[in-house]
Amino acid sequence: MLWMINCVDGPNSAPLRAQHRDAHMAHLRAHADHVVVAGPLQNDARDTGVGSLLIMDFPDRDAAVAFAQADPFNKAGVFASVTICPFRQTLPVR
Repeated sequence: MLWMINCVDGPNSAPLRAQHRDAHMAHLRAHADHVVVAGPLQNDARDTGVGSLLIMDFPDRDAAVAFAQADPFNKAGVFASVTICPFRQTLPVR
């Protein structure tokens, strides 16, 4: 089942994001078999991260929540909010 995980950075979180980026990327690589698409959300100038958007394939909400809670960005306080909801892919057809 696909899950959308939308993470919005807190104010002035750029230093925390930079500090914990390697651990965040290691977390994503450790779950690479669940990643459909993942990447940073950026400001309009495309020079600052403002959050993360992930489409993940997990069997249930509990697995999606556990993944998000274990994200080093989340644990370090980079994110002000994390929203998780089921996602139904329409296109392209899988």
